Amino acid sequence: MKKPSVMHPDLAFPGERPKPRDSDLADALGRAFLRLNAVLTSLRASHPDVVPEWRFSAYSGWHQIYCRKARRILYFIPRRGDYRVMLILGDKAIAALRAGPHAKRMPLLLKTAKRFPEGTAFSFTRENLDVELTIALLEAKLAS
Repeated sequence: MKKPSVMHPDLAFPGERPKPRDSDLADALGRAFLRLNAVLTSLRASHPDVVPEWRFSAYSGWHQIYCRKARRILYFIPRRGDYRVMLILGDKAIAALRAGPHAKRMPLLLKTAKRFPEGTAFSFTRENLDVELTIALLEAKLAS
């Protein structure tokens, strides 16, 4: 028998109603919103065709998925005072990053990343989100 999924107790938007607005994020995340907002603002400015969509799940509550057409670019799960940002990069994007300005950081970053058949998954929270590096990961993903 399948176990029912349990929501994380610190989710910013656990209830199915009402659907959150983008303006609710700053209040829910507090100071954690600043660095995340820098990443999202850069993404929207550089790639206006990448659009966020709010979705609800029984496990992660309300979360956003940033997509370019049908391709998923970024997952964002808001928590009270924190968040989880995830993205999956394919081999071409990883190769580009290894040859780019962040090449020295890649071995450690890859050591902590999870490997899946569809690519390498990177996950960040308020504590470890590096704005410049996250933007570089997004650019590599979008270029591949």
